[in-house]
Amino acid sequence: KPKKRIDAGHPRTLDPALSERLLQIKEADPDLSIRLIIDQVRAEGLIAADRHLPGSTVHRLFKQHGLSSRRPDGEPAGEDRRRFAYQYAGQLWMSDVMHGPSVPQDGRRKRKTYLIAFLDDATRVITHAAFAFAENTRTFLPIFKHALLRRGIPERLYVDNGANYRSHQFAVICAKLGVALIHARPYQPQGKGKIERFFRTCRAQLLARLSAADTASL
Repeated sequence: KPKKRIDAGHPRTLDPALSERLLQIKEADPDLSIRLIIDQVRAEGLIAADRHLPGSTVHRLFKQHGLSSRRPDGEPAGEDRRRFAYQYAGQLWMSDVMHGPSVPQDGRRKRKTYLIAFLDDATRVITHAAFAFAENTRTFLPIFKHALLRRGIPERLYVDNGANYRSHQFAVICAKLGVALIHARPYQPQGKGKIERFFRTCRAQLLARLSAADTASL
């Protein structure tokens, strides 16, 4: 019986620079095929001419970052699932949650944190983002309010199906504000590549540099 891979769930053969470039190309042109993307990074010298890079490995990378464009079995081939893009600020915001570091609370045991962020689709401006000790409606709504006070009321808000985004209270607030609340289809995270890129930057430039002394003072 074959042994289970210890790196199961993580793309193999991809160094950080190559992964970042693959994601950049996919974000810039979501309809570009994986084969053409591999050809482009090969032409740029990021992989050797004689090195084989499996398309399945690249697909897994894209899927992990919400950039997969492969149709699930049974989905009509004619359905347009390309990522949306808006022209003007305020036409659409998106929101998502990233797992943050564990930090001491009131000098006691460490607690997990979550980065709740809002991003404007057209400008890619972070309208507001803040860490919280939970990803629920109670912690989410004050951050949403702060984003509204800073940047005004958006026409639409694109979110996933997390409990904080599905609460009745949140739906009522959006309705009263005139915000069209759009939920991503389950297991199909297309359109969230922009905020995922922000989260990747946070992980690489913030979380990766945090030490125990840094988190102790938070």
